[in-house]
Amino acid sequence: MKVPRDKEASLDAVDWSAIPNPTGDRWDDPEGVAHALRMLTVSTTANETGDAAAGLAGRGFVCGHAAMVFPAAYAATPILLDLVANGRRPRIKDAAVGLLSDALGFFPPADHNRVDTDHGADIPLCCAIAQHIRGRRDLLLAHGRGGKRLVSEAERHWRLTIEEAECLPDGGQTALAFLDGTPFATPTEAEVHTPAAVLSASTVWIDALAADASGAAAVHFRAAPSEFLPGCTLRPAECGLREH
Repeated sequence: MKVPRDKEASLDAVDWSAIPNPTGDRWDDPEGVAHALRMLTVSTTANETGDAAAGLAGRGFVCGHAAMVFPAAYAATPILLDLVANGRRPRIKDAAVGLLSDALGFFPPADHNRVDTDHGADIPLCCAIAQHIRGRRDLLLAHGRGGKRLVSEAERHWRLTIEEAECLPDGGQTALAFLDGTPFATPTEAEVHTPAAVLSASTVWIDALAADASGAAAVHFRAAPSEFLPGCTLRPAECGLREH
C-alpha cells in the first residue's frame, strides 16, 4: 500500500535518524516511529489500525507502561494532527487523538526533556507538543470529547511573549505581553527564553496576570533579573522540570 503523497511529504520532511533515541534500544529507534506512522496512515482494517497505534504506544513515540514520552513525539505530532483532520476512517482519527494525549501527558526521559523548535531552542518537550496542538485548536474542538480534553490540557502549557516592559523602583517589572494558552494562577515561576531562542539560566516569578480573550496580557514580575526585551518568551518553570 502507498502512503498518500501529502502524508509521505510530511514524513519525509523529518530527519528521523537525527532524533535522539534515549534508551539506545533498537525498538525505540525514531525511524520505527516513522514506519508506524506510515502504517497508521494507510491502515484499512481495525487490526491494522490497532497494530500501528500499538507500535507507536509501545516504542519510540511513547512507552505506555512507563508513562514515558520520547523526543520523536515532537516530530510526529503534526503528522498525527493531520490524521485527525484527514484520516481515512474515524478509528484512525481517534487513535491519533489518543496518542497525542499520551504524548502530552507522559514525562520524558532524564536529559531528553527539551527540543529545538521554530519558536525557540531548548523548549520543554511538553510545551513544544502543546504548541502544535493549540495551532489546530478548532480541528480538535470539533472532534468530540477527546479532542476537547486534549485542547484543554494543551492550553495549560502556556507561552507569554513580551511586547514591551518597564522597570519599577522596587526592582520588579511590568510588561505588556501576548498569552498563548489559558490564563494561569499567580504567583507562579516561569523560565525565560531570549529573542535569540537560547534558554536563559534564570527564572522569574510572575506575581500578577491580567489577560483578555484575545490573549493581550498585562504582567507584573517580582525582582526580574534583567530588563525583558521585546520577543522574550516565558513558559511554566514546572514544564522544564518534567522528566523521569
